[in-house]
Amino acid sequence: LKNSCCWWSGQSWPFATTQTLKGLANLLHNYSQDHVSREDYYKLLHIYARSHRKNGKPYIAEALHPDTGSWDHHDFYNRSEHYFHSGFVDLIITGLCGLLLEDKDTLTVDPLIPEDWDYFALDEVPYRGHLVSLVWDRNGSRYDKGAGLHLFANGKKIASAPTLRKLIAPLPAAREVALHSRREINYAVNNDGTWFPRYRASHTGPKSSLSFVHDGNTAWYDLHPPLRWTSEGSPNEKDWVEVDFGALRPITTLKAYLLDDGNDQPVTAPGAIQFEYSVNEDGPWQPVPSAPAASRPISGGKPFIVQHPGFKAQRIRVTLTNRANQRSGLTELEAWGPREGPYLPAPAPAGNIAFNPDPKGGGFPKASASFHDRYGGVPSSAHDGIIIYRATPTNRWTCYGSPDQHTDWFALDFGEKKTFSRAILHLYDDRGGVQAPKEYTLQHWTGQEWIEIPRQKKNPAKPKGSAANTITFPPVESQKLRVVFTHIGKGHTRSGLTEIEVWDK
Repeated sequence: LKNSCCWWSGQSWPFATTQTLKGLANLLHNYSQDHVSREDYYKLLHIYARSHRKNGKPYIAEALHPDTGSWDHHDFYNRSEHYFHSGFVDLIITGLCGLLLEDKDTLTVDPLIPEDWDYFALDEVPYRGHLVSLVWDRNGSRYDKGAGLHLFANGKKIASAPTLRKLIAPLPAAREVALHSRREINYAVNNDGTWFPRYRASHTGPKSSLSFVHDGNTAWYDLHPPLRWTSEGSPNEKDWVEVDFGALRPITTLKAYLLDDGNDQPVTAPGAIQFEYSVNEDGPWQPVPSAPAASRPISGGKPFIVQHPGFKAQRIRVTLTNRANQRSGLTELEAWGPREGPYLPAPAPAGNIAFNPDPKGGGFPKASASFHDRYGGVPSSAHDGIIIYRATPTNRWTCYGSPDQHTDWFALDFGEKKTFSRAILHLYDDRGGVQAPKEYTLQHWTGQEWIEIPRQKKNPAKPKGSAANTITFPPVESQKLRVVFTHIGKGHTRSGLTEIEVWDK
């Protein structure tokens, strides 16, 4: 047993415990034996339920100490918060309450509830097109359905027993449940890292990233971990987030999931919100038709919704008016509209000379590096047109594990001389062993040596992880470009890219 994660032998794993309890319930429901009792099952289920807490609050992570139930040294910030290796609900419904799933027109329940329980209820579980309920009320005073165990289908009692025991009752024939094919899609979501939809913002605060605004995680309003975009530190009275779909999209519903950390915090709900749209990549902004008035109440911790019969837009912009001495933020931005055939993201614009749609298949441009990690973070993944700041899937280059504690480089060979004057580095940052560098610089190949590109203008001035870092400079003609990273963290961290872009203007 190790006081760390993830040592596979010895720890208690909620996922494995779920499987064990599922097997125990199956044993008790379907086999005659005297090795495992219902009391054994309930005791283990109770321990399992208690494990789903940390510091008195609901919690689940990958592993815990098997004797004490402590998560200490077994979970990690910004990782365990998203773990859901638990089948708790299924175990309660099919195990403890005993609703057995069968492909027949009978309904079987066999509760594993302790004999000393005076009551419990399982209400309106969707099952084969019906709503099934199960009630145990020892003296009939709790639910007003009579004493004993009662089974209901669609509100009608179909079986009863005076004691806790197995019940089998005829069930009305299975009803076909209409499957409504979703006719609307969220055109603003981008989990695949494609060029479009593409986001920009007036300002991005520390410990926040635009990448969290389009990841589909709509309900993460918590301050920790900060899966959000904020304008904290912005000098602006108003801040905005813009999404470009790359093509006209039909829009009927816009949702801005607003943050509010409290009146004494830097980030709170905005004083006003405005939605605008544009029909092309550089056209004028227009107010979204039927957008609500600025006087409509605005609060954080829930979406601010605008609905319309339908309009077409290539770009959507939401502008947040910051409250005095505070700034605003979003956990998600959605733009829903009817689906028009199979969804295909708009193609990337031409002109990015770093892009290679098949970088592992050979051909130019080619990528190389001073070092790459052993977890799949190879140079060819950093110029394939895919931008993913998350840990998975692995689509990046990093030099994690490099023997050089100070600097490493990433280079592109275009195969022939090209003229370029702008580069964009999408820096990978897992807030652990790979972080945004202390600094970086661009070099080009003269044919004999690497020299630094003069007059580099960087935005932002300080490298920012999980974000686009843009460098502009006077036009350079060269066959090769190199980025030299100076690592931050006094030798404990290395640098990485999820994508590099190189443009002629």
